[in-house]
Amino acid sequence: MHPEISPKTKARLVSKAQEQGLSVDAFLERLLNDGGDPKESTSAKQTPALPVRHLGVRGSLHRRDIYDDAG
Repeated sequence: MHPEISPKTKARLVSKAQEQGLSVDAFLERLLNDGGDPKESTSAKQTPALPVRHLGVRGSLHRRDIYDDAG
């Protein structure tokens, strides 16, 4: 299947694909998979999980806890 598009539209399509470092086919596939919104990618819809470290309860940190010179 070869859709008929204007040269201006084709140039814009190629430009947008190159901006994202994709081939035109990959860019169109991403557009179709993302529901037509080029600003949203599948990875942008998912919030990345950050590592969580529970270090326990600790009070205020004072200079005397870090340096030996504080009295």
